[in-house]
Amino acid sequence: MRTRVKRNSLPAELSMAIGLIWGFLRADQFEDAYRLARGCLRVWPDDERLGLMAAYAAAEVLEPIDDAMQAALAATACREWAEVVLRRAAINAAPPQPQ
Repeated sequence: MRTRVKRNSLPAELSMAIGLIWGFLRADQFEDAYRLARGCLRVWPDDERLGLMAAYAAAEVLEPIDDAMQAALAATACREWAEVVLRRAAINAAPPQPQ
């Protein structure tokens, strides 16, 4: 019989919150994702995943990326995610092009 590998498990509530936010993001329900992520960051302010998802949702709903989100983006090992969020924020902040 194989022994199970012990993983650094998350509290059930945090795992559920991450799953709910991810579900909102995947369903393009960015406003709901943003509100939920901001609320969850009040409970778990140091969770990197929540900060990164909140930053992405903020960029999608045209909210500014605050200092905490900027710090999470700068500190993440997932540079690709940070680049996507910053690119989306820049696109959304750009003035509309005249036709």
